[in-house]
Amino acid sequence: MHYFRPKRAIKYSATVVWKYLSRRLRLTSYFFGDSRPEEQYTPRKWFGASISDPEFGSRDGTFRRVPATDNLSLPRDMRATARVTESGEPFDKTAENLIRAQNAEAIKAKRDINVDYEVVYIPPGFRYRIFAFIFLMWVFGAVILGVSVALPISLGRSVFRLFLTRDVHDGYSLILGFYLLVACYLCGRAIDRLDKRRQRRRSPEGPRADLRVLVMKRGLLWLMKISYMVATLGVLLPILVALVMDLYVILPARMTLDPTLKPRIRIVDSWALGLLYVKIAVHVPRIQPNSRISRGLHHVS
Repeated sequence: MHYFRPKRAIKYSATVVWKYLSRRLRLTSYFFGDSRPEEQYTPRKWFGASISDPEFGSRDGTFRRVPATDNLSLPRDMRATARVTESGEPFDKTAENLIRAQNAEAIKAKRDINVDYEVVYIPPGFRYRIFAFIFLMWVFGAVILGVSVALPISLGRSVFRLFLTRDVHDGYSLILGFYLLVACYLCGRAIDRLDKRRQRRRSPEGPRADLRVLVMKRGLLWLMKISYMVATLGVLLPILVALVMDLYVILPARMTLDPTLKPRIRIVDSWALGLLYVKIAVHVPRIQPNSRISRGLHHVS
C-alpha cells in the first residue's frame, strides 16, 4: 500500500469520472464553479452537436448566488442561496432582500462578500440530476471495487489449482493474484521501454535487433540478478545473522541456565528469526539516528 499509493490513483480516477458525469449532467458550474456556456442549453441530440449550431437546443435553467466556502457568516434561519441573473443581479424582490441581509451579515462579521459568494448555473431538474450523479458514482465505485477484488482472487485461485488439489483461503489468492497482476504490468512496461530504446538506437549499418531475442537476453540477465539478490539478501544473510545471534547471545545464555542443554539449529526457524533481526536492524537508525548502534550499523554497511 505504501509503495503503490492507491490513494493517488483512486483520487485521479474519481476526479476524471466526477468531471465527466458533471459535464454530461450539466453540473460543472455547481460542482467546480466553472462557466460552461454549452451546459446552459438542452441539446436536441446528445452526440455530434455544437453550441455554434443554430439547432443545438434551447437555453434554460437558472442562476443562483451560492456560498463559495464553508467558513461563512450566516444566521441559522437564513437561506444560503438566492436566485439571480447571469450577471449576479437579484431576480426578484425576495432575492434582493435575501442578498441584502446576507451582505449585511458578512459586513458585520468583517467578511469579504466577493470571496464568500459566487454565481453558479443550476440546470432544470437539479434535484434529479444530483440523485442521478450520486447513483452513477456509486455504481462506478461498486464496479471498480468488485473488479479490483474479483480479478486478483480469480487469478490466484487458477494458479493455486495448478499446484494444489485442495482450495486455499481467498486471502492468499488475493495476495498472489495482486502480485501477479503487478508483475505482468511491470513486465509489459519494461518490454515497452526496451522496444522504444531499440527503435531509438537503430544501427545505420544494419537492421534493428529482434525484439524477442532482446527480451529473452534482458529477461535472463534480470532473472539472474534477481535470483542472486533473493538468494543472498533474502535467504543467506538472514540465516547468517540468526546463527550469529544464536551462537554468541542466545545459546550462551541458555547454557548458563541449563548446562545439560543440547543445542539444535533449525534452518527454517533461523531464517525466520534472521528476517526479524534484519527488520529490527533496518528500523533502529530511524528511531535513534545518532545512537551507538546506528553508527555501528552505518559503518558496517
